[in-house]
Amino acid sequence: MDFKGKNAVVTGSSGGIGAAAAIALAKEGADIILASRNMANLQKVKQEIEALGRKAVAIECDVSKDESVTAMRDKALEAFGNIDILINNAAVGVRGLLEDISLDDWQYIINTNLLGYIRNVNAFLPHFMERGSGYIVNVSSVQGIGYMPDQLNVAYITTKAGIIGFSTVIHGYLKQKGIKVSCLIPGAVKTEIATNSRYVGPPERVKEMLDQAKEMYKIPIFLTPEAEADGLIEGMKKEEFLIFVPANMLQMFKAQGLDMEAYNNYVANPPPMRMGPPPKKE
Repeated sequence: MDFKGKNAVVTGSSGGIGAAAAIALAKEGADIILASRNMANLQKVKQEIEALGRKAVAIECDVSKDESVTAMRDKALEAFGNIDILINNAAVGVRGLLEDISLDDWQYIINTNLLGYIRNVNAFLPHFMERGSGYIVNVSSVQGIGYMPDQLNVAYITTKAGIIGFSTVIHGYLKQKGIKVSCLIPGAVKTEIATNSRYVGPPERVKEMLDQAKEMYKIPIFLTPEAEADGLIEGMKKEEFLIFVPANMLQMFKAQGLDMEAYNNYVANPPPMRMGPPPKKE
């Protein structure tokens, strides 16, 4: 895909992968709608993009609310006339043991991490279908696809696995209508999601989890958001379905019996499938 002259919406673009992806797209020649609840940080990202000679519009948006997403869509279309790319990235975290996660916690994280993506797709889909084109990128996680037990991240991993499922089912359907779908699978990335998460459990355990989160990013395996965004851009240029950054995660998946390269090749050229009951024998 060529990004020059394209208009992109990036949710959760006030920091982390979202901000880095927005700036990376701008460097490739795209104009950007920045969407987040954090307007102060959005303005900083906006200035960085404008310094590159591209247009940027900052729109306050809470993807957990229907009316906020609808208003963001309307403002985006009013600002640019059309949207070519939607990157669903906004996310929250809930950290704690399974028994400490309440139904309110589950609803909180699902409403943003999974339903937030669905809201954005639902909002922009009529525009994409009317034009017969568009590119949707949903940001998931390596934890959503591989076997990586993390006893403190149950709720987050569940939503990230749901994003992969959602991306898979809309990929085949929308491909027929000229709309591309990819799903970014980041590995370990140094963002503020862990420190900004909702921590649940007894106070002493919450303190311990917070202390661990502060030390976690010192581990050298963590990529910068900029490195993750560069990998995303390369994957989008190739229009890969699952975009793995870093690519060496593919070897880890093979060790688990998952050949994700073969999977991507299959999704790119799937055999024809017949839906419904088997044909009756004569």
